[in-house]
Amino acid sequence: MSTLLTARPSIPTTVHPPSVPARPRRVGLPDRIALRIGIALVQWSRRPRVIVARASIAHRHEAQRRRRDREQQWQSAALLLLPPR
Repeated sequence: MSTLLTARPSIPTTVHPPSVPARPRRVGLPDRIALRIGIALVQWSRRPRVIVARASIAHRHEAQRRRRDREQQWQSAALLLLPPR
């Protein structure tokens, strides 16, 4: 007896179309403007802040006035110490 073996019928497999990489979406102009404004606001809010108390301002002005008075006294004393001409 001869047995004839037939090839198995091929089972159709589901073939997906090749995946096409999606094109990156471009960000619209309003979104880019909003992003730049947001970044600018964050940078502005993180700026170093120097808070000067009124007392230190008054102290600085008083020290400048005293220094100016001393220099004027030194100049007048130097002029009085000059030999007569």
